[in-house]
Amino acid sequence: MKKFQWTIIFSFVTPILISFVLLMMGGGHGTYIPTIILFPFGMIGTIFQKSITVPFIVLGLFQFPIYGYVLDLLKNNKYKYLILILHILCVISALIFTNYK
Repeated sequence: MKKFQWTIIFSFVTPILISFVLLMMGGGHGTYIPTIILFPFGMIGTIFQKSITVPFIVLGLFQFPIYGYVLDLLKNNKYKYLILILHILCVISALIFTNYK
């Protein structure tokens, strides 16, 4: 179990984060900013379409467990910081190009 430590942690954190962003979205009457910040890969699809579609919801569901898996593979490697950089770039592009209001 020690081998996939971050994968397991992020798998348990994901439902908590999803509950938080669903609460913040308020059935479409709230704000989408926390969703864009926490799940940018799931929200990047709204750049091309005007709604959140099923493939991007699935991508958002698996985003953090995939982060954990990559972190487990790159334990003592300087390339593990690329996950954070990629996440931040995706957040910025989603905030710029998505009509989230």
